[in-house]
Amino acid sequence: MKKKTMFILGLLCFCLTTIAQQPLLNLRFEENYTPTYDETIEMFQLLDKAYENAVLLEKGKTDAGKPLHLFVINNEPVFDAAKIHEQGKTVLLINNGIHPGEPEGIDASLWFADNLLCNQNGLAEILKNTVIIIIPVYNIGGHLNRSAYNRSGQTTPYETGFRGNAKNLDLNRDFTKSDSQNALSFYEIFNEWNPDVFLDTHTTNGSDHQYSITLIPPSPARFPKVMQDFIEDDFVPALFEDMKKGTYELIPYVNYIYHDPRQGMALFQGSPRYSNEFATMFHSLGMVTENQIYKSYPDRVKSCYQFIQVLAEYTSRNSEEIRQKRAAGIQESMTMLEFPVSYQLDTTRYSTIEFKGFEAVDKQISPVTGVERFGYDTSKPYTDSIKYFEYWIPSEKVKVPEYYILPQGYLEIIQKLDLLGVKYSTLKTDSVISVSVDYIDDHSSSPHPANGHYYHNKVTTHSEIQQIRYYKGDLLIPVRQERIRYLLEMFEPKAEDSFFRWNFFDNILDQREYFSSYGFEENALKYLEEHPDLKKKLEAKRAEDPAFAKDHRAQMAFIYNNSEWLEKTWKRYPVAKIY
Repeated sequence: MKKKTMFILGLLCFCLTTIAQQPLLNLRFEENYTPTYDETIEMFQLLDKAYENAVLLEKGKTDAGKPLHLFVINNEPVFDAAKIHEQGKTVLLINNGIHPGEPEGIDASLWFADNLLCNQNGLAEILKNTVIIIIPVYNIGGHLNRSAYNRSGQTTPYETGFRGNAKNLDLNRDFTKSDSQNALSFYEIFNEWNPDVFLDTHTTNGSDHQYSITLIPPSPARFPKVMQDFIEDDFVPALFEDMKKGTYELIPYVNYIYHDPRQGMALFQGSPRYSNEFATMFHSLGMVTENQIYKSYPDRVKSCYQFIQVLAEYTSRNSEEIRQKRAAGIQESMTMLEFPVSYQLDTTRYSTIEFKGFEAVDKQISPVTGVERFGYDTSKPYTDSIKYFEYWIPSEKVKVPEYYILPQGYLEIIQKLDLLGVKYSTLKTDSVISVSVDYIDDHSSSPHPANGHYYHNKVTTHSEIQQIRYYKGDLLIPVRQERIRYLLEMFEPKAEDSFFRWNFFDNILDQREYFSSYGFEENALKYLEEHPDLKKKLEAKRAEDPAFAKDHRAQMAFIYNNSEWLEKTWKRYPVAKIY
């Protein structure tokens, strides 16, 4: 009986994924209409009900109070992430609507899911070794805030959602600081499903050119060497070549070095605050499509659809190699001795690519203001070979520690570690431990809020070895684990999007104790008598600096700042290291 049941289930799954049926959804992107949030979820629910090998799941909350959905497509009714990975299947995660004014991915993902499930043109072949998981709308609050006036440079679709979420956050700047409930729910999805390949769909209002779609591919510099070679030599070139075979050609995201694209453009490399670079920290092949705002909405959706299909087909064809390279990359990362905390573009190396643009016009008269402005003459297309600077190199590295120690009071950070599956233990007893600590020597902060924070720039540090008392329950975090790149990116204070950069440790930047000139007088005098070396330094400074010699407060501060009264915790970064 059991064998018969298994046979019937297998036959059912085979039928579901191999017999072509008719698409179910009525998408209206040809009419310059993109579905509302409710319509989007209803269409995914329709696919869920129609196919046994697809399911719409609720995966945590969002700031809008509505659940974050995940649509899973398999070739059988198995939707347990652990079982899917045990079966050796590759997981492709597609994220849509992070900026709801850029909705092409929402339409394209619905269209692709519909065609995949009904096996249009044999698409179900993809599912033999690849599972597709789709976040229908990530920024639900923004998508609900629908208007014809949310994108000033965009004429279609006629109505879209808004960039800010329910807390007015830009969610594509929130992946490391995770101020939103959306990001915390995303952490759960990412940790559970551990995607091998990740795509985030966007629209750009940058330069005008002939392409409907551009791509920010994985930046090789952010990966271990074994994955760098695979990305540079195989993965990225294949995506561009496969797109050429379809209606819509692909170009790298148009990131000009200079005003004129003929002078070259560069690979755009972001930092882990962005979704694709967040994925990179977990050795996932993360990328972003950027549709071109000046093209028609139907063309933008169709080109996005074409890329999703190309990516899914490549992932399926190369499923085993992707998983092998990723596993090898994780092992390589776990043995590295140094880690880059900042990068710079290598302007000495470049490749040459064909670029199809429009002639730039520097002195075009604005019909609105009557004043000269920069623009493009779309009646004058051109094709030219241009330099493409696609190599980034580390500009600063740090030594990789064996352990971090995090005091247990930082609950907000511990929550993030738990959601992302970071392994750690806790101290069983109070202990004095010899550790390396960083002191923040200098930094500057953004003069205006950046997504709810004052981001720290120009961070400089020095390190000291100290004996520090830790308490039962403090976290001992081994660095050489699968989450190594995440730990280094977040805990190294000079890393581009570290916890320190985003104000999680601002409590160390101001003093808790100081001195009063009157009250400190007697103790200062006694301290100088007991520390003749400091007294000599004070006298030397008086001799070389007449203004200092006349300033009582400055002299008292000199004594205090060079004494044991100066608190060691001031500007001492609280995450210690053991090498």
